[in-house]
Amino acid sequence: MKPEDREAFAARPLPATLATVDALGRAHAVPVIYLYEGGEFVVISGRESAKSRHVATAGRAALCIDDRASYRYLTVEGPARVVDPITYDLRFRLHTHYRGREAALKATADGAHEHMVAIVITPERWY
Repeated sequence: MKPEDREAFAARPLPATLATVDALGRAHAVPVIYLYEGGEFVVISGRESAKSRHVATAGRAALCIDDRASYRYLTVEGPARVVDPITYDLRFRLHTHYRGREAALKATADGAHEHMVAIVITPERWY
């Protein structure tokens, strides 16, 4: 993909899989939703989740974005960090991106962002 094509692809609300590695070197992959903002990928997770612990320890992650309708995908890999705390606004933007404003208002009304962190991936490599 050309850089402008991958940027457009990354900005779409597509399903993705986040891959991390635990302290013993074992792979861990889970489905996620994400935002692509300012050249970085943001995934929201529970503060005590395996994926946030792995990123805090290893400092790296990969994200594979999958457009099953066109049989196209994009994988990014690079340094990752955990941002704690997150804001309601970040959680609302993520849910709005995938579900629209009305559904996002319902999904985020519980205040759960107070128990969440953001995993931020800065792409070093694009596949």
